[in-house]
Amino acid sequence: MSSVKSSPSLQGASGLAGALLGPITHTLHEVGGLVLFLKLILKTALTTRGNTPAILEQVLSICSRSLATVVFAGTFVGAIIVLQFNAVLLVYDAQIFLGGLNTSAIVREIGPLMITFILAGKIGAFTAAELGTMRVTEQIDAVECLGTNPVQYLVLPRFIGIVISSLILLALGIMISMLGSTFVATFLCGMNPLQYMSTITRFVGVWTLFCGAAKSLVYGLIVGGVACQKGYTARGGARGVGTAVTQAALYMSLFVILANYITSNSLNWIHDFLGAALGWVDG
Repeated sequence: MSSVKSSPSLQGASGLAGALLGPITHTLHEVGGLVLFLKLILKTALTTRGNTPAILEQVLSICSRSLATVVFAGTFVGAIIVLQFNAVLLVYDAQIFLGGLNTSAIVREIGPLMITFILAGKIGAFTAAELGTMRVTEQIDAVECLGTNPVQYLVLPRFIGIVISSLILLALGIMISMLGSTFVATFLCGMNPLQYMSTITRFVGVWTLFCGAAKSLVYGLIVGGVACQKGYTARGGARGVGTAVTQAALYMSLFVILANYITSNSLNWIHDFLGAALGWVDG
């Protein structure tokens, strides 16, 4: 009975296919788990009452812990972006549009992403570690034994707190970025502050603000969902908590980048559709 050996080329192709399909399959598995966990949170939110005080406590805690970081990052992000735009616009003698372009970029893309990565690194990792510690030390099991829904008591306030805080911190971060960019445009780029702000309304309208808020909301759902899911499902003691925090940081960043691409294309399509069907055009 003769044995058939596969050729090295076939083995290499099989290994390459496995290397490519493995991460994709694992990522899809993680997306499915996140969707199911968000479904559980939504069901809990719709079927329970009395969650408002705990949610407000989480919002206050998250905003207070993130305030200094948002102010610091917002100031320098606005300053960096205005310097980059100014270098390009000077070549085309179009510095007059610096304020509008810079503010539009911050509101549409940079602001939501900046706030999200701050939340992911500071609050998301903390939430995953906190819930993971509760899980491996059987605190969540104790809550269940007392007849309390742990999702309502522990997960829901943290999840909604992260989502609401992302919108609050976005508004704050945009204002701080505008102040920082105005300062740099005035003292380093030689622009009059009124001249800098004169084109903001030309580039930033209701649709621009909606895009920023919509992206921040989606990113907040991702950060809150991944952080709570990884912490709530942690297993294996201290090592399991560390693994949960690492996975939370990884998938929060990965899913936010994917969501950025999807939401940008979706919002552009909606804008074009509204403009063609209703004749509605806004910045």
